[in-house]
Amino acid sequence: MWLIKYRESRISAHHNYQVNDMLTPGFVVGDPKSQNGFYFLADLVLPGESTPRISARIMQGQGELLVELAWNRIRKNPGKCIHQPIPGGFQILNSTGEPILAVRTQGFANGYLTRVKAKLLDGAGNIRVEPLGESIRIRGEAILALEFPFAFSP
Repeated sequence: MWLIKYRESRISAHHNYQVNDMLTPGFVVGDPKSQNGFYFLADLVLPGESTPRISARIMQGQGELLVELAWNRIRKNPGKCIHQPIPGGFQILNSTGEPILAVRTQGFANGYLTRVKAKLLDGAGNIRVEPLGESIRIRGEAILALEFPFAFSP
């Protein structure tokens, strides 16, 4: 007898992110509505747009804020991180120049695909996002398929 593991995936006809070896129109890890907690949001990209919408609160050590992003831009930066354009996207480097996060979007005839590369820890120091091939794997609780743009103002 063969056991098949089923994973639900909702694919957008316009734009998707690659996460956990599947495509999704958007996802969130952590709680973007918290005041100071870790989160990573890859929000829906609406038709007519091609730029992904990344918002995040990235932690270091035992819960200290390293950098906070709002729609691909640095919002708070106690870790003195650097926002750097790269082909197809951007990356965030720490103060010593090591990559923390890379976001790249590739255009195809029928839409767009964004790949994220990162190793991110929550406030307790647990790995929540880690590299997986060309993209990432999510550990722990997450919403892996957003149906609507996330309802908060970064």
